[in-house]
Amino acid sequence: MKILMVEDEESLRRPVKRYLQRKNFIVDEANDGREAIEMVHINEYDCILLDLNLPEIDGISVSKQLRKEGYNIPTIMVTARSQIYDKLEGFDNGADDYITKPFNLSELVARMRAVIKRNSINKETKLEIDKYEIYPEKNIVKDTDKEKDILLSNKEMGILEYLLRNKGKIISAEELIEHVWYEDLDKFSQTVKTHIKTLRKKIDPKKRLITTIRGKGYLIN
Repeated sequence: MKILMVEDEESLRRPVKRYLQRKNFIVDEANDGREAIEMVHINEYDCILLDLNLPEIDGISVSKQLRKEGYNIPTIMVTARSQIYDKLEGFDNGADDYITKPFNLSELVARMRAVIKRNSINKETKLEIDKYEIYPEKNIVKDTDKEKDILLSNKEMGILEYLLRNKGKIISAEELIEHVWYEDLDKFSQTVKTHIKTLRKKIDPKKRLITTIRGKGYLIN
């Protein structure tokens, strides 16, 4: 999942980013409200962590402008302020949730997963397809027929989860790179194809679950 963290305090931004990356999130950073809006215009995000006290354009104005432009990205307001009127103002202007500094990192991840799940096509925490139960947080796929667990790599699980949460939609290799990889990859890279191949070996050797749409991408129906 790809996250935009909008925070002008580097001393907070850096450790939060490292923690989220360890939890398999891809994290882009913005230092101020203007930069955040520009980044949303050129990238797709699954969630925005949006500080309220920002230079250039404050968090409330950022959220208000993005909603006005038609963006409906799950947004968690992050701020040192805890007064009820600040929270109400945030909710009135597009916030899906609100967390006050200082916050517990595991709680932040739980809130992020919750707002992403609420806004995804497939809203389940435990995902299912065919004979498999998928547990993204554990990188485990349970084969219910053979009663055994199959361990996936971070990238394999990232691909599988993203395809499942967008079930019925053709997902291009470029979109998978955007949402599953931390590092920049050439859009013509064979990396996605290679990981699809290893994923199929583990759970889809007959190619019944993950369909390749030639020239367009991959699909799970």
